[in-house]
Amino acid sequence: MATYNVTGAVAGIPLGKKMQTVEVVLDFTSTNLAAGDIVNVFEIPDNTLVLMAGIEVYQAASTGSPTIDMGDAAAADTWVTDVSGSAVAQEFGQTAKLYTAADNIDILGVTATFDGKIRCVAVMCDLGDPGTGAPFA
Repeated sequence: MATYNVTGAVAGIPLGKKMQTVEVVLDFTSTNLAAGDIVNVFEIPDNTLVLMAGIEVYQAASTGSPTIDMGDAAAADTWVTDVSGSAVAQEFGQTAKLYTAADNIDILGVTATFDGKIRCVAVMCDLGDPGTGAPFA
């Protein structure tokens, strides 16, 4: 069996693009998130690897039992399913997903009106255009 080396692949030294964390705080205290409302939180360019995304509820709703999902065009709950908005809580989905086409990470009000504050976070890496590849011989 032949052994092939990838030029520049040295342990401990990252190659290529760097990871980035994106974060936004959404304040629904004056304009509430109603059940069925969708907010486009992060724009995801094509060829982006998202390693995790999630929600931290740091100011709970004043009444009711709202729940919130975080997802994308494929599924409303790709990243978070029914995080409680009625108490300080958090949920982070950690299944990596490669977005080969541009998309958004969205939040969705699921069960009741939410009038608190949440922090939305995602860790992603722009992989760029894969191109045609290098000859392998």
